Amino acid sequence: MKLFPILILTFFIQTCSAPNSLSPQQIIDKCIAYYGGNQWEKLHLGFTFRNHQYTLYRNSNKFIYTRTSITENPIVDSLFFTGTFKRYQEGLPLKVSDSMKKVYAASVNSVLYFFQIPKVLNDPAVIKERLEDAEIMGKNYHTLRITFGKEGGGSDFEDEFRYWINTHSFAIDYFAYSYQTDGGGTRFRSVKDRVAKYDMQFQNYLNYQPLSKNTPLDSLPYLFSNGDLLLVSEIVNENIRQLYSQKQ
Repeated sequence: MKLFPILILTFFIQTCSAPNSLSPQQIIDKCIAYYGGNQWEKLHLGFTFRNHQYTLYRNSNKFIYTRTSITENPIVDSLFFTGTFKRYQEGLPLKVSDSMKKVYAASVNSVLYFFQIPKVLNDPAVIKERLEDAEIMGKNYHTLRITFGKEGGGSDFEDEFRYWINTHSFAIDYFAYSYQTDGGGTRFRSVKDRVAKYDMQFQNYLNYQPLSKNTPLDSLPYLFSNGDLLLVSEIVNENIRQLYSQKQ
């Protein structure tokens, strides 16, 4: 009977400390589960973003991304998981220089990458590190630092991300990143709204930037809470639709 209080205390300590004992991978797995889990492994979706129609076909780690301009004579860009880029107009291939292929491919990949967060956090090139938990706007968050290996990390493998994942729901309410391409810069995104479809969660964002592009990522939540970030755009994916039954 003397051991009973000790057992209660041990259980209490283990229960309270459990969230802090989660590894980066465990946090990501719970996060992906919140957004639909295995639904992201095999899917074929379309959506509209600004002046283009996008499609995403994924089967495990194999994918095809397309972007079609909303014009009278639409141009279709296709990016394959092998890194191959192709451009068509009226069903005919267009000749594109190697330098412009990289530009177009990066542009297509950027939109589809952000659309698939957090699924992409399990890509092979991702390096995951857990940082100290943070409080943002009165809520508690796990903080993950995401970097990329050179092999498989793409042309922008030097980018660095922070994800703030709600300790209760495991939803991503905020994330930020620094990039080196096009002169470099820093962005902070907060969730504008969520769209629930096909047993999945999709997010739209408010996109902010700090006054200095060299602002440390870990200071951005503080600046956001104080209203010291500049709203530069909204990231809204419209008309999300399933292009075939995911049960096939």
